[in-house]
Amino acid sequence: MGGGVWVATRAQTGTRDDLAVVATAYAVFSLGLAPVFTLATDLIVSTAPPERAGAAAGISEMSTEFGGALGIALLGSVVTFIYRGAMATTLGSDLPSNALETASDTLGGALSVAATLPDELGAALVTASRSAFVEAFQTTALACTAIALVAAAGTVLVLGRPQQNPASDAAEL
Repeated sequence: MGGGVWVATRAQTGTRDDLAVVATAYAVFSLGLAPVFTLATDLIVSTAPPERAGAAAGISEMSTEFGGALGIALLGSVVTFIYRGAMATTLGSDLPSNALETASDTLGGALSVAATLPDELGAALVTASRSAFVEAFQTTALACTAIALVAAAGTVLVLGRPQQNPASDAAEL
């Protein structure tokens, strides 16, 4: 997974091969992520009593979908926040206010505004917007890495504990 994210953050937008690089990065990321989902589902379903296996599988699937959607929403908001902050400080005084507002919304908006500006200012806006987007994406990817490491450590701590037998605990009382 980390290799896929690393390749994706190194992609250069606007080059001939950018789609191939992103597709390759996504494939590498997916190959790393697929076993995690498989092992997690197996662990969840196998620890449930047989009569509850269907419910456990349903809860596992629902939590995967919910977690993915929540992660996309939260991390997408972080990318947007960082991108807008970087755009406001980069060219804030050189652009008309309506152009700055559109350019700060999205990378696509910045590129469309750049096409309407004089050549030198348009080129500066393209460079600044791409730089801000890459900065936002890389910062968010590092945050994701930190979150994944904390989750992995928590998983090791929880799953590494010795199992307690409730019957033996009751016998000791």
